[in-house]
Amino acid sequence: MKKISPNDSLDEAIALLEIKRDQELMQLKEQLHEVHESLKPINIIKDTFKAVTASPDLKNGIGKTAIGVASGLLVKNILFRNSYNPLKVIASIVLQTVASSFAAKNSDKIKSTGQKLFHALLSKFKHNKNGDHESKMQA
Repeated sequence: MKKISPNDSLDEAIALLEIKRDQELMQLKEQLHEVHESLKPINIIKDTFKAVTASPDLKNGIGKTAIGVASGLLVKNILFRNSYNPLKVIASIVLQTVASSFAAKNSDKIKSTGQKLFHALLSKFKHNKNGDHESKMQA
């Protein structure tokens, strides 16, 4: 049997530690690359968009807010287009806020009504298109 000297066991331990260091260095480089990629602005935007579209609560909140803001701006632009009268400006801000809050609270009703109108217009458009096509074929 061969005798194992302390130097041999020390050399073996050093070799194992060097292998472990090389593996950890590779893992660290991979993690650094992943962090670098995730911090690129386009990837941050993509990840944020994915998170927003994946969360139903957040989607509904954004939808309600968008409906509220859009309706408030619509009311303000229809009623008080380019008014410089201070009373009209204040009234437009108040009405915009009221319309935004009302629309945000009733966004589900507004959304369903909008979908019904869209489907009605779409079916009417398809019906008219088919009617025109049939009348041309008969002529």
